[in-house]
Amino acid sequence: MTMKTLISQILKLYLALTFAYVAPARAEIEDMMGATQDGQRIQVIVKLRQGMSVLRRENSASISEQKRAVADAVRAAEPVLRQMGLGIDTQFATLPFVGVTVDRAQMVKLLERSEVAGIYFNAKERKVQTVPLTPNNGIERAQLASSVPSIDVSEAWTKGFDGRDTTIAVIDGGFRTSHPMLAGKVVDEACFSADDPKFDTYTQCPSGKTPEIRAGAASKCPAGSTRCDHGTHVASIAVGNDGTNFGVARAAKLLPIDVFSEVRSITDCSPDPSPCELTDALTVLKGLDYVNQVAAKYNIVAVNLSLGGSSKEGFCDTDPRREVIEMLRAKGVATTAATGNESQTGKINPPSCVASAVAVGASNDGVAVASFSNVSSATDLMAPGVSIRAASGQSNGFVTISGTSMAAPHAAGAFAIIRSALPAKTVDEIEQAFKSTGLKTTRTDSNIVVAKIQVNKAILRLQGRDKRNFNNVLSSNFASQYQAFLRFQNDSAQAGKVTVIMRDAGSGQAIGTWTSPDIPARASSQFDIGELEAKSLATIENTPIQSSVRPFYNLEVESTVPGYMQHIVWAINAGVLTNLTACADGLSDDSRTLLNVHSSQIDGYPSRIRIVNTGTATEPGVLNFYNAVNGRSIGAYTTPDIPPNGSLEITLERIEALVPELQDLKITDNTRSYQYNVRLEGLTGYAQHIIENTRSGVSLDMSPKCDLGVR
Repeated sequence: MTMKTLISQILKLYLALTFAYVAPARAEIEDMMGATQDGQRIQVIVKLRQGMSVLRRENSASISEQKRAVADAVRAAEPVLRQMGLGIDTQFATLPFVGVTVDRAQMVKLLERSEVAGIYFNAKERKVQTVPLTPNNGIERAQLASSVPSIDVSEAWTKGFDGRDTTIAVIDGGFRTSHPMLAGKVVDEACFSADDPKFDTYTQCPSGKTPEIRAGAASKCPAGSTRCDHGTHVASIAVGNDGTNFGVARAAKLLPIDVFSEVRSITDCSPDPSPCELTDALTVLKGLDYVNQVAAKYNIVAVNLSLGGSSKEGFCDTDPRREVIEMLRAKGVATTAATGNESQTGKINPPSCVASAVAVGASNDGVAVASFSNVSSATDLMAPGVSIRAASGQSNGFVTISGTSMAAPHAAGAFAIIRSALPAKTVDEIEQAFKSTGLKTTRTDSNIVVAKIQVNKAILRLQGRDKRNFNNVLSSNFASQYQAFLRFQNDSAQAGKVTVIMRDAGSGQAIGTWTSPDIPARASSQFDIGELEAKSLATIENTPIQSSVRPFYNLEVESTVPGYMQHIVWAINAGVLTNLTACADGLSDDSRTLLNVHSSQIDGYPSRIRIVNTGTATEPGVLNFYNAVNGRSIGAYTTPDIPPNGSLEITLERIEALVPELQDLKITDNTRSYQYNVRLEGLTGYAQHIIENTRSGVSLDMSPKCDLGVR
């Protein structure tokens, strides 16, 4: 039989497998066929069909039930394997996989068996190669002392959210657990370093036997060896704390798991010299299997994988680790994985490319993507990975290393902080909060935008108390020339409040706090800055804020409801009303909601609404009007048809003439003028609110606004 014919038969089996289960990819089958030519034998991972139920994400079986189901599946498979002359090299406690060594004929027979749900090549993997430091690498240099604050953890720490009562598992290669940053943190140690001399692979477990689970099992650090540098550095970023130097989750515990072996094969080690340290998918599975068994015992909230194989495009959900990563996620354990350091765009390393893993690329302390970091559409988050100074694996000192290996434990620590703050939140919820509140990073010309973790913002998002920032709000010190207003709109179906922390714009120092009265649903409330100064609870002065000593404020705004906010200024002498809204996270992306549109009864500042059709069909737009004071729906105006790429501009006076309900609007609050909140519906496009300052002849866009609260 020719190689081509054999591969064709294998692919027919592959197609049959894909209808019911995740089968190995076609390219992987071809790789395995090529590796077994000339009678060579390879190690493969076999998924057993009988035990598949334990891998379902919705499975609620206990660990003991999982163990029984897997043991039954292995017992059923053993006679089948013996008939083919195969023995089991490796098996698992809670995962229906076995490791076997096969030739080509045996692999074909395995794929033909109904008991087999899939076969996967046991690929070698290495510690995600760290990047040597050079003076001219063009990337801002950083240290752990600055990288950790750059992901917004300081305020979380002050609230007591620092990872306490949680554990992070780190699957790596050797740990100096006696380092002051890790001392007293270790809950247990495990070593699954493979030992298979026929593949030139030798265990590094201290006893010389694998597995080994006991104190010291992951701490084989020979004098003068670099073996423990990587694992120690990674672990200290996640949980380190010596009282002066801190990792991200500085109060979390550590479960170190050693999965790296000494490999003496020149081919396997290349391009590194032999001997080298490598692991493989089967051994990493052993580590993940152990994490699954003890996750509840140690309250493990994240497992970090700063290791990987050859980079891949898109997701790699044929990876055999997908199921256990999904199972851990369902139990509340996030798997953070480094994307790799080959400077690739569009490809990342497995297992980070598994969709249910949290793929973490590297940035600097700002929002620049590290030049060495792999980035693709499968990358989930960014975290600092440039010039990170953390614990050394050879002494009680510190070493500076760069790499996505350093970024991933920042993310693992971030998950632990969130879980210490909000224990009931799921991995899905936390990951989404990181993505929606993070700083936007991108690689030039890639069109790939990835969020850099901002921990405290994510906590506020999950608590429903998003904190937003206004910059350079005028104080009442300019009251003879300018009057500054803060406008808050409630876009929810229930009443809510905002709390404003006022800071001196020059020093950044907090000077007072003010909480609004209830803002009705769909309404907006406007407040003179002088009211905030008079009614705020002064933080330092213990008296109402004195505007005479400061010209501007920076404001932090927390809200119990979603909505929008604006900074509006009236230049008294010029008679100009203008929108000076500026927010740290950028203006809102919403372009269909207009705040405080003036009715025709407001003299000197008439409003116009401009509607633009960005769709492909000619269609009308619908403007829904709400009373700006109480949020009640008043009426709607349907525009004439607007062609694609066309626009319509209409005055409020004209709309009021066409919609009788608007003519009957009565506002009883004497401090407010006749104003509407307006929402564009139906048409694909956007709306713009223009105010004409008739005294000066200047027309200004009043549309810009900042997001408020949780959306």
